[in-house]
Amino acid sequence: MKFSILFCLIITSLTACGFHLRASYHIPEQLQQLNLNISSASALSAPLRETLQQAHIQLGDGNYTLEVLDDLLNKQTTNTDSRAKAAEYTLYYTVSYQIKDAQNRVVMAERQLLLRRSYQYDTTAIVGKTAEEETLIRELYQDAAQQILRQLSSFKPNQPTTVTP
Repeated sequence: MKFSILFCLIITSLTACGFHLRASYHIPEQLQQLNLNISSASALSAPLRETLQQAHIQLGDGNYTLEVLDDLLNKQTTNTDSRAKAAEYTLYYTVSYQIKDAQNRVVMAERQLLLRRSYQYDTTAIVGKTAEEETLIRELYQDAAQQILRQLSSFKPNQPTTVTP
């Protein structure tokens, strides 16, 4: 009996605080079918498609288009050692996107994401650090896709504005 009461109390407190499973988003009905406009050369293309499909969004034949305007990855030295060699790098990844309706009118103004990852660099372990950098870059793309999906879950179309080509 005590276990049942404790279990009910825990479940009630979890739902009351807004707890939900990771990557479980309520996507508005308007976006259940969505066109995706992203360069096939973009490294974000595959992770974004996969993330949207995992959220049960059918790509193609939608009334709205998610348009990725720009994505750029930069690597900067953030710290040097006593010999003036790079000791730490920071990766910066920016993504700009917007949503348009079927008449090519912007219904969600351009949004920009900025993601950042830092890592220590050791010249004696170049192979390991190269693999670490590649892993961090893949994580940046995955995180960007997740953040875009998270922002889509709060989509409410604005008054459309006409975009001139």
